[in-house]
Amino acid sequence: MTMITENPEALDLEPPYDPRSALEVALTSARLADPIIEGDHGQRFALTPPDYTLTAIPSPHALPPHIIEQLTTDDADSLIRYANRFSTSASVLIADIDTLAVHACLDWHGHNQATDAESLKTGARKHTASLKLRESEEFKRWNKIEGQLIDQMEFAEFLDENAADIITPEPATMIEIARDLEATQGVNFKSSTRLQTGERSIVYETETHTRGEMKVPTQFTLQIPLFAGEEPVEIVASFRFRPRPDGLKLGFVWRRVEYRRLAEFQQISFRVSEATGLALMFGRTANP
Repeated sequence: MTMITENPEALDLEPPYDPRSALEVALTSARLADPIIEGDHGQRFALTPPDYTLTAIPSPHALPPHIIEQLTTDDADSLIRYANRFSTSASVLIADIDTLAVHACLDWHGHNQATDAESLKTGARKHTASLKLRESEEFKRWNKIEGQLIDQMEFAEFLDENAADIITPEPATMIEIARDLEATQGVNFKSSTRLQTGERSIVYETETHTRGEMKVPTQFTLQIPLFAGEEPVEIVASFRFRPRPDGLKLGFVWRRVEYRRLAEFQQISFRVSEATGLALMFGRTANP
């Protein structure tokens, strides 16, 4: 016979135990104890009830979405086109004369004289386009042997190959000089004197003791681009002669070429500024 009692507690029965409930209570406690989670780039999120999803916490110092790009152009025209496409009232140009580079800082800081709050915001400084000037192929070819004294045959061949770069004396004259130099191969050079015409007279003697004289200019002028993609400019070079027992050594040195390079760089910088309408500053920054 089964006994039925009206008081269930008298049976001393325990409710069923669910371990998942205890885990949920522990997780909820942990979320409430530290509800802030740090994300990438300083972004913070909060775990919010009832379902504890991640909610982004806005930062008063956070920048709005912006372009992150550091482009390097090969010529000034490309820099001008890019800057005209992306520049704003906050954009500026910084020309670094040490590295021969012009930086278009497109998301720079706003003007300090602006009256509206939007223009006074700090720029991200993450969007730049830079022109890094490279030596032209013509200049690199001549500059490779500048300051050296080489054999007359080698120098004559170099003049013959690159005579088109010379504007004074006439290229035909330079080719003729190159041939004359080549014809004197193997003779003994005695002296070198400067003439009133500005030319240099080199006296030589053959093995049969026949004396000869050769006249060459003391300097010549090239018309070549200094930088790739730019127009040719005039550069002056001085001939160098060294009569030696083993033959005549020839070469040349630049005349104030660095001043010409710096002047050309400044002209390019001002041309970019004029074509883009951006303020130009000469200097450098740690983060262009």
